[in-house]
Amino acid sequence: MNIQITIIILSIAAYVIVGFVVGNKIKNTEDYYVSGRNMPTFLIVGSLVASMLSTNGFMGETGWSYSGNFINEMVINTFTAAGLTFGVIFFGRYLRRAETLTMPEYFGKRFNSKRLQRLSGVITVLSITCYLLAVTTGTGVLLSELTGLDLIWCFLISFGCFVSFTFYSGSNGVIITDTMMFLVFLAGTVIAMPYLLNHGGGLGELISNLMNNPEAPEGLLAYHGNIAGTGSTDPFGAVIYTVIYGCVWFIVTGISPWQAGRHMMARSENVAIRAGVIGSVVTAIFLLILHLMAISIINVDAGLEPERALVWGFYNLAPAIAGSIALAGIMAAGLSSAATFLSIVGFSITNDIFDFKFKDDAHKLRVSRLIMLLFGVIAFALACANLGGIRVVAWLASTLIASSWCVVAFAGVWSKKLTARGAFYSMLAGFIGFLVTKLLYGFGIVTIFYNFLDPFFIGIYLSVAFAILGSMGQKRSELETEYFEKMHITPKKELDPKELRRTKLYCWIAVIAGVVIALFLIFYWAVPYNGWM
Repeated sequence: MNIQITIIILSIAAYVIVGFVVGNKIKNTEDYYVSGRNMPTFLIVGSLVASMLSTNGFMGETGWSYSGNFINEMVINTFTAAGLTFGVIFFGRYLRRAETLTMPEYFGKRFNSKRLQRLSGVITVLSITCYLLAVTTGTGVLLSELTGLDLIWCFLISFGCFVSFTFYSGSNGVIITDTMMFLVFLAGTVIAMPYLLNHGGGLGELISNLMNNPEAPEGLLAYHGNIAGTGSTDPFGAVIYTVIYGCVWFIVTGISPWQAGRHMMARSENVAIRAGVIGSVVTAIFLLILHLMAISIINVDAGLEPERALVWGFYNLAPAIAGSIALAGIMAAGLSSAATFLSIVGFSITNDIFDFKFKDDAHKLRVSRLIMLLFGVIAFALACANLGGIRVVAWLASTLIASSWCVVAFAGVWSKKLTARGAFYSMLAGFIGFLVTKLLYGFGIVTIFYNFLDPFFIGIYLSVAFAILGSMGQKRSELETEYFEKMHITPKKELDPKELRRTKLYCWIAVIAGVVIALFLIFYWAVPYNGWM
């Protein structure tokens, strides 16, 4: 057994043990679903970043950078990081005030509509099943690379790992193991970083070396990236494609159940805002480092399979210990996301979609756990069917949520005109509009769905239209009005001057970090690439 496998096994064992220890402390469904609403800033940050990255971040998206779309990824990652802050300020803190167990339950109570709760629950399950497929595939591929085992066996091992500690511990265990995994992949990446960058010629010479490398992918450092990698035929189309998916990830990190849902577990609104702000900073810096490492590998070997390039780099270019920790980090990122997604599926089905007649909390917990097991099996079966690349499947799942939920999520907090009927048809139209046009375009039946007619935008356009049409001639019910007004009453404990000063300090840290990152990219990439020196 080599050192890489040993470290991964030890780290997985630690997650399982922690999951079972935490599971013993669960007393009721509130503990199991939202961690007792008592999590501190550090744990929320760890869970936000860990559930966002997954194997897609380490393998799918770094593979896209390695293929020539580094600049596209930098733009998208900027949107992604900003969404964490925007989301918690304009949606997440209000979601927390609702004090519901799941996000679909929030939609149901906000609009006093059980059918909206069911619809949002179904969309949650469908999108997260896609995500589960992506992370199961990613962790299985990684294990196969390291062990040489057949891919099916590796999928089975991956399934067993994330189901075991999620099944028993619920959100309490997931948020703690998420943070453990966040620390593992953060440490692994930072330790391995200098070795990979040095093999690419060092940080200071990386850009110039890539510019002079004849094997570097076309458009790697151009503002539009590798045009072919976006499915476009010209620079304008490539830029629009990048902006579209930037908007998608901005919305996803702001309102998705695996991101905004974390704010429901925060100890206070101030904690939720701090976590969102620091999560933005960590995400922006970490992803910049990760993608610089990915493109540095091009100077060593430009002919690798893109989604396995970073794994190859950690395995071959870093010392055994450093590479092993980094590889354990990729595994951790995948398992953390899988655990998060699996728990959300179990919660949504038992709490939002079906009207189970539970005898008590213990019965509800048992059913939730059985559903998690079932969907873990489904993810395993889909991974074995080899339905698509890691990035493709993950981006499909994220766009499905963004198109369906965006309008209802933000309008639900800020619009006084959106009614229950308008919210239902808006979410349904966004869902169907995206899914149908994506299938038509994917199968080549219709080819006009690109740029501002991308399936994502079609979904948003329809969602806005049906929100307006569905609300025409209707007035909000008294219960809807009361719930809306209650959401906009700031709890007195959140107005503590000491807490507010501390939160503002976190915001200033984010502003300074943003300026530093912008200056780094200007002088490190834009200036030398354009020959301004």
